[in-house]
Amino acid sequence: MKKISLTLLFILTVSFCGGVYAWPLSPLFPPPEPQTRQVPIIMYHLISKNPKNLGPYGISPDEMESDLKYLAENGYEPVLMIDLIRFVEDRDDLPEKSIVLTFDDGRYSDYDYLLPLLEKYDMKAVLSVVGEFTDENTEWEYSGTKPHLTWAQIEELYGSKRVEIQNHSYHSHDGLGCGRRRGEPMEAYQARLRKDLSKLQETLEQKIGRKPTTFTYPLGKISDGSDEVLKELGFKASLSCGEGVNVLVQGEPDGLFRLKRNIRRNGQPVSSILKKLEKKN
Repeated sequence: MKKISLTLLFILTVSFCGGVYAWPLSPLFPPPEPQTRQVPIIMYHLISKNPKNLGPYGISPDEMESDLKYLAENGYEPVLMIDLIRFVEDRDDLPEKSIVLTFDDGRYSDYDYLLPLLEKYDMKAVLSVVGEFTDENTEWEYSGTKPHLTWAQIEELYGSKRVEIQNHSYHSHDGLGCGRRRGEPMEAYQARLRKDLSKLQETLEQKIGRKPTTFTYPLGKISDGSDEVLKELGFKASLSCGEGVNVLVQGEPDGLFRLKRNIRRNGQPVSSILKKLEKKN
């Protein structure tokens, strides 16, 4: 009887104390306000020593190095898409001066020029590859020209830990991109998009051991219904070609889709892009 009384007393005491002390903790320690970050994303394509390749989609190795040097000297910290996703979904920390450097199409220069520069300046970048281009280049083994990466080079880039590989479609990098065709039913459009993206997702999982978290729209062509497919396939973010600065808010994952990017053209250094964005904001 004495043991039962003591047990009952213990239970009542714990319950009472829990009720007394647990109840006021909520107003005393409210959950932290979600943080926000303004994150610019820069869009690169080709790095080349050939003057004929310089223009809207091509810059020289010296220009690329100048960009990285400027970022390092001005306190910018290049981050990956997984860092943005973790900031938004898991409330992980993100540097105040975060910036994302993206390289589209999976060109040979990402291996020949970009990787050595990333290692030199201790930085990271996001590569969005086109499965069809890589398959063709791996199979044909171009001698000397090397327009795009091979699967072996992509594996090596990913293994460097400085490069994040993302999905740029398998064979939709043409005039239509991933946009909805005129007169195409929504169901047919989504089925086509699903099939194309899934093929590259599965291929990359086989090649590098992971599926991309981000889809980069080819040619920036976006249609209604695409976000639904991306989320169904497990994508956490997508990259567009619209220009501006992205405002990310913790706890708001929809803000990771259709992120804005700013194209880096020959003769327009990253410093001028960032200063222009600062004036707009």
